[in-house]
Amino acid sequence: MSTSLRSFACAALISTAGGSAFAADIAYEPTPIEAQPVVEYRGVSAGGWYLRGDVGHSFSSSRSGSYRFYQGGGVYQEQRYEKYTLRSNTEFSAGVGYRFNDYLRVDGTVGHWRRDLVGSSSFGGFSYDDSSRAKAWELMANAYVDIAKWGRFTPYIGGGIGATHIKYGQMKNRATCVTPAICGGGGYTGFHEGYGSWRLTWALMAGASVDITSRTKLDFGYRYTQIKGGDAYGFDAIDRAGGATGVQGRDHGYHSHAIRVGLRYEFGGADYAPVYEPIPDYRPVPIYK
Repeated sequence: MSTSLRSFACAALISTAGGSAFAADIAYEPTPIEAQPVVEYRGVSAGGWYLRGDVGHSFSSSRSGSYRFYQGGGVYQEQRYEKYTLRSNTEFSAGVGYRFNDYLRVDGTVGHWRRDLVGSSSFGGFSYDDSSRAKAWELMANAYVDIAKWGRFTPYIGGGIGATHIKYGQMKNRATCVTPAICGGGGYTGFHEGYGSWRLTWALMAGASVDITSRTKLDFGYRYTQIKGGDAYGFDAIDRAGGATGVQGRDHGYHSHAIRVGLRYEFGGADYAPVYEPIPDYRPVPIYK
């Protein structure tokens, strides 16, 4: 073998050995399997409109009232009821509201109730027993604070202000002579036209709601309502024939204690939306050994 041929063969062997050694020094990490996105369920904003409906039981309450006794010749004498009671009954209301966040919501409601009234007094040897029925329509603007949420249970407090239109039905006045030496015995029954008027109204509420679903709430609570006084009824036919005019009876306002239960349906913000965690950008880099 000539010198040049031996040199070429040696060079080829060295090159092959060097290439094999270099290739053995470079390694690549295996391509990773892409992980699936992590899904977390987080509540979205609680704001949104809602509808509500309630039914309640109003307890009987004793209040005060007064009336003018016509003595003839344009002369009136003021008298007070010894007892004036607004009897218990059922009340209804419905409304629409808006929730601003997890803690504050407001609504406007329309309420209706009918309740019997009885009053008693004595004057001039007579005992007087009055009875009537009042119908009321109530317009209220209310605000509530949801204090905290424990599972499905959310206690709240609230207050409202508005107006109530109270319309009295015909008032029946039964007079019985209980002191014949003064009134001469006997008695009579008179009927008085009922009056209607708008009265300032305010209320305080406390209770709790329970989540039936993410949007539907069962609401139960207590409400105290204060209604300003106003005109109740006019004079009967006998007094009007004698010259009596104007309002005869007035109530001095009402307060009401009621327990209520209702449903509230919220249109927005009660569902849950999936939130995906971002996938890291992974690119393998060759490692030299």
